[in-house]
Amino acid sequence: MDFENFVLMFCNGDPPSRDRVRNLIPRPTFIACADGGANKSASLGYKPNLVVGDLDSFTNTGREFEDAEIVRIDSQDNTDFEKTLNLLLGRDFREFLVFSFSGGRIDQTLANLQIAYEYSKKCRIVLADNQYLVFPASKDLSLDIFGDVEVSIIPMEDGTTVSTKGLAYGLHGAVLKKGGQGISNRATGDKIEITVHKGGVLVFVKDA
Repeated sequence: MDFENFVLMFCNGDPPSRDRVRNLIPRPTFIACADGGANKSASLGYKPNLVVGDLDSFTNTGREFEDAEIVRIDSQDNTDFEKTLNLLLGRDFREFLVFSFSGGRIDQTLANLQIAYEYSKKCRIVLADNQYLVFPASKDLSLDIFGDVEVSIIPMEDGTTVSTKGLAYGLHGAVLKKGGQGISNRATGDKIEITVHKGGVLVFVKDA
């Protein structure tokens, strides 16, 4: 999976390993951080180009932030993750690989997953931790897969209807119920295809 031209983004959850970031995006061209995500980025040796948020969790010390653009947005109507995405979309960035979206507070993890799903309707966004890649999708999705990997499909809207190719347990116009119906499927080849007829999903691919 090629993320070469994606914006590398950090939220303020648990940081991944540096190897994980390097393996997915070896030479990031732009690094954006949601508030305290800047400190997570710096802890891995990545100097942010942009830091956005109300800055209540960002510790602005050290030379790693000397060249960063820091944009303070005090509004409490949206999260720092949303503020960062909104600013970047306004600058015509459209592809994002997001780390540190999970861990710690479960409410923030759930919020970040929901935000990623909603924003995926107007940009390409992928979430990553040390084990999974998460692909929000409200339209057709095709993924190149390497090896026999676990795939879970979680519906994000009532009445979500999908069909799949390349999975051990195929779905054919299936209406997914909220819960565990789409958990722990497996890829059978080098590509999976998911057709979203209605609603939307989060596709979790365990690739590490």
